[in-house]
Amino acid sequence: MKLAVSHRTRFTYDAHATQAVTRACLTPRDTPQQTCLSSRLSIHPEPDDEQSVVDRYGNHIVLFDFAVPHDRAEIVAVSQVNTLPPPPLPADCSIVELAAVLAARHGQDMLLAEEFRLFSRLVTASSDPAALLHELDVNAESSHGVLAFAERLTNHIFSTFKYDPGYSNVATPLDDVLDARRGVCQDFAHVAILACRKLGIPARYVSGYLETLPPPGVEKLRGADASHAWFSVYNGDGHWVDFDPTNNKRPDEQYVTTAWGRDYGDVAPLRGVVYGGGKQELAVAVDVDRLPESSDDFRISTLTPR
Repeated sequence: MKLAVSHRTRFTYDAHATQAVTRACLTPRDTPQQTCLSSRLSIHPEPDDEQSVVDRYGNHIVLFDFAVPHDRAEIVAVSQVNTLPPPPLPADCSIVELAAVLAARHGQDMLLAEEFRLFSRLVTASSDPAALLHELDVNAESSHGVLAFAERLTNHIFSTFKYDPGYSNVATPLDDVLDARRGVCQDFAHVAILACRKLGIPARYVSGYLETLPPPGVEKLRGADASHAWFSVYNGDGHWVDFDPTNNKRPDEQYVTTAWGRDYGDVAPLRGVVYGGGKQELAVAVDVDRLPESSDDFRISTLTPR
């Protein structure tokens, strides 16, 4: 499936900002299930400095800064991506066997898998998913398959947590989400990652998008009007498998992957520092449209507040 993605962000200030330094993570990456056919980033005002880098996880990052006074800034990322359905699930191994597999193997892939077993700034060791794991009747010595557990965890979060866009924001502690059992896709991905890491399973945070308006008869997915997030686990045999607890499914050709990391903090679409500016207003518009296979056109939507 060919998808066109537009992600427009506008910052408006009630006074002139004198300088801004920004990190953008908005370019879809190539994966076994998708190919980024083209991508461009438009920035206003024109940056004084701009550079593209690839981070330690293979994500495409653009760093830029403004040194000119400005009362608004707009960043528009437009991409075209070809996506494929997910392959059948690969071979599974038990949770208890996975630890031995990780200890016995070496190489860059294994080092990264080990890193995704560690807790991070937004998925901390102090957060406690004990109630969740008790409900699933699983522990670190379990004979449950890693992928089978991830699938059950996905279903359980979908069934027992309430999708509530008004409850949380990026600063809401994970413990609050666990206690309230409500939040949005970023929260549900963090909850799943926490449960996996508590069991010693490598789990990473995946950011991306969903098709905004599917064809008639195809259900619109939760989180389709903004950037989306899900999680991915390592099966011990070189395969990372994605799961979306917000929609209780494995991501398919309606999904576009932008980046992955330890948690949201590694892959936030935009992150930076603004000097001056006073009160700030933010508006975000995201559209992901299905295109004819022969189309090379992009469509940028009219800006609407998120």
